[in-house]
Amino acid sequence: MKNVLTMLFSLVIALCIVVFTDISEGETAARHSNFKKLANQFYEVTYDDYKTDFDMKKLSDKGFSNVTFLGGCSAAKQGQFLGRNLDFIAGDAAEMVVRTTNKNSRYATIGMFGGMLWLNSEMMDAGLKDADVIEFIPHFIVDGMNEKGVAIEFNVVNTLDTGAGFTLHTNKGKKEVPQYFLPRYLLDRAASADEAIEILKNIDVVSPNPDIGGIKADNYELHFLICDKDKSYVVELDNSKPEGEKMIVMPGENISTNYYLHLADYEKGIYPDYSEGVERYRRLKDNLDTVNSVETMKKLMQMVKYTNTNRLDGEFAPGANFDNPYTCFSEQFSSGDNPIHYNNYREHLPEITELMRQKESMLKKILKDPKLENPYNLWVTSHNTVYDLKNKKMTVAIYERFNKYYNYSL
Repeated sequence: MKNVLTMLFSLVIALCIVVFTDISEGETAARHSNFKKLANQFYEVTYDDYKTDFDMKKLSDKGFSNVTFLGGCSAAKQGQFLGRNLDFIAGDAAEMVVRTTNKNSRYATIGMFGGMLWLNSEMMDAGLKDADVIEFIPHFIVDGMNEKGVAIEFNVVNTLDTGAGFTLHTNKGKKEVPQYFLPRYLLDRAASADEAIEILKNIDVVSPNPDIGGIKADNYELHFLICDKDKSYVVELDNSKPEGEKMIVMPGENISTNYYLHLADYEKGIYPDYSEGVERYRRLKDNLDTVNSVETMKKLMQMVKYTNTNRLDGEFAPGANFDNPYTCFSEQFSSGDNPIHYNNYREHLPEITELMRQKESMLKKILKDPKLENPYNLWVTSHNTVYDLKNKKMTVAIYERFNKYYNYSL
């Protein structure tokens, strides 16, 4: 009888564990339907638990159009500090601080969710109830840090530069993890940057569904800056490489914008044809040694906020591509379907400058009222995050409102 009771008790415990660790979307929605509003377009949520995997196609099938992410972003790591700007189309996309707790052998984390135009302040303020959206949020942090001081962020790169399209698999036959979910996957598990790289080598990093959100036409995938207080890596994917060699790990790289570093040579001024953010990369590189605190990292990242892209020393620079010491664009630099260069741009400088002034004026209005139309698809830094990897702290400002930072710790 004693053995029977022991077996029954063990079975009950096992069933409880299964129920607890494999919660349903509905249960997740019930647990996390209360999001805290911090400011206009800015929210915070804590997840005590969440499902291990999420199928992005769920949201696409329900009509949410922007479930993949196309952003022009900047990141730099110096010492114990990681700075990160998420750049995206100016509008009413909700920015969100996402916390997770250290349950089920996962490390506690904090990070940022953003860049979903359909998940706006109106939807959030009405009370988010959609179970699939709520389940999606913790998986889609675009930058974050865990309790061990490991941090990761991602930026987009143009696959036209490799000539081989999306990297569909890095390690066929292993556990598949979509590119967009790597921050969540690694932060849950890695106790150091080195350990994060080892995990990467033993999983299959797969492309997001290339038909979702029009990403196939735009030819963008991701590269990653992974670091702790002592080390940093940039990890890139290149589908032109042989099987088993499609993931490229670059130790010591500590700056990332929007082009493949493994195809560039900064010292020689060589960049891939479809490079974006070269001027941001060079500005970060030239000023990285000024960083020795959270405050100095804030200042550095503010230097490369997206609304600075068309400016040089306070004045307009035509497209940031001409007469600009922080860019390598030139007549021979451009190629592809949309050439960047203008052979006679100087003749049209007054018209170009006037258009830039009009766009800047429009952007200022949109930042004041994010529900306004954005006919030019003007961009802005939607969040600026600085991580202190030694002290496990995060500070964040949204939509270039640099007069107000929000501070967190793990």
